[in-house]
Amino acid sequence: MSSSRRLADRDRWLRLAQRYLRFGTRSAAQLRAYLTSRHVSETVVAPILNACAQDGLIDDRAGAKLVAEALGDRGYAVSAIRAQLLDRGFHDHAIENALNAMQARASDEQRARTVVAQALRRSSASTPRFRTAVASRLARRGFDPELIDRLLRESCGSPND
Repeated sequence: MSSSRRLADRDRWLRLAQRYLRFGTRSAAQLRAYLTSRHVSETVVAPILNACAQDGLIDDRAGAKLVAEALGDRGYAVSAIRAQLLDRGFHDHAIENALNAMQARASDEQRARTVVAQALRRSSASTPRFRTAVASRLARRGFDPELIDRLLRESCGSPND
């Protein structure tokens, strides 16, 4: 294959990577997997990853922080956020930095209290059905069962009231 053909292919793959990165915050591992799934050879993937990093299109540290903050703002627990970041392929150091920055803003308990307060604003009923729905929402977001129980007792009274 001629060098001009290889450059044309590399430019085509780079444009494909840039399009992929336009939609959502991605990790370098996600971009690598995407390109590999498109049958791009490793000899081409590495320079594309470098070019995207140099252009500021991919940055695991910043990306992990953005994702962690967004999930934290939506009321997710640290354990659930960590799992999401791992699933997205962010490296451990980026995950720890992101979680530390997020936890400096609010604790799991503060985020869980926000979820409970939002639910109470939408529904004034403290019925068993309401309690179950809020408990399920908190559990899906990764909060500790003991924390969930304590917050619901504080907010809604005892389940037998």
